[in-house]
Amino acid sequence: MNEQTVRELVESGLLRVEDGNHGEYRPRPDEFVEEGVSYIRAADMTSGVIDFKSAGKISQVARERIRKGIGNAGDVILSHKGTVGRVAVAPPNSPEFVCSPQTTFWRSLDASVLDQQYLMYFMCSANFLRQLDVLKGQTDMAPYVSLTDQRSIVLQLPPITQQRGIAEVLGALDDKIAANGRVGRLAEELADAKFREAVEGIPFADNTFADLADVGGGGTPKTTVEEFWGGQVAWATPTDVTGLDLPYLSTTSRTITEDGLGACASALYPPGSILMTSRATIGAFAIAELPMAVNQGFIVVNAFKPNYQWWLYHEMRSRIPEFLSHANGATFLELSRGRFKVLPVRLAHDGVIARFSAEVDKLHKLAAQVQSESRTLAKTRDELLPLLMSGKLRVKDAEQVVEEIA
Repeated sequence: MNEQTVRELVESGLLRVEDGNHGEYRPRPDEFVEEGVSYIRAADMTSGVIDFKSAGKISQVARERIRKGIGNAGDVILSHKGTVGRVAVAPPNSPEFVCSPQTTFWRSLDASVLDQQYLMYFMCSANFLRQLDVLKGQTDMAPYVSLTDQRSIVLQLPPITQQRGIAEVLGALDDKIAANGRVGRLAEELADAKFREAVEGIPFADNTFADLADVGGGGTPKTTVEEFWGGQVAWATPTDVTGLDLPYLSTTSRTITEDGLGACASALYPPGSILMTSRATIGAFAIAELPMAVNQGFIVVNAFKPNYQWWLYHEMRSRIPEFLSHANGATFLELSRGRFKVLPVRLAHDGVIARFSAEVDKLHKLAAQVQSESRTLAKTRDELLPLLMSGKLRVKDAEQVVEEIA
């Protein structure tokens, strides 16, 4: 397999790699505006795509002062400073954007030699990430891979037909994952719309969240006690929730033992529990899909009447701005469980709530199902990626695998 460094590809005019280091110029705070040119940071790169909605915007005057790091549709973006190794793609219809000093765009200049989609998948491969890990470890400062260091990275370049075949196989899986995401988000939006319709004109009742549900919290076992960690009990942190595309949590990044559960302030909450982050990031939601404990960054809600569970979930989702207004804290904002408990709830008649619950339960089951399917597809993609990149698996054989599941 042909291998070339990024520097060789750049010097031969096949590849353009440009970071957002704009010299002495940085957009000033007063140059960030409501509508303008997107200024892409590592935080704006989620689930392999650029989140233009969350990105800051700079004025056209600020944009005109910038001469490099100007990204376009289809570019592959790499985070190289602070958070190193995130890879995202600018969608085909995306507008021009500016890379921040944290990010670099990679752009094939000759599709007959280097396929852009193949380039993206190579940048997600273990081979590429291993090289990044070595490079970011060369400094005692925060993780950083300079533009000069990026140009030392070696790319594997199989024949263009094979590059396109790899991109097509993996792209079919990503297309299905994206389609599932659209279905899941639509189901969520429909459920929210049904709640808005059901609650319209209903005043706040005398009933509070504490009157209608068990309102719990969480805790963290001592991190210095090894026997508390790595067991069979799922233990959620806000990061597990904020990283979800759809609000259904079936796995956690860390687990604890039964002894760890007994040594912390969290109960073992049942499937279906509403998890709402209540510190720093307030109002990110998940529905537990298996029994789990949580850390102290959550408020956990379980309705006394099962029919009320989806009603309370949507009531909570609709009131995030209000929750934020009740939060306080010197270091970070926090909505206390005590304050949450006494907040009033809007309630329809039991019959309305029962019908609403039955309708939205179907929508949530659909959204959870497509999210589960997407996890399986992503696992398959991630297993195929190194095999295809190394040549251990032929594209033709991978196509058969994909046809069976996608």
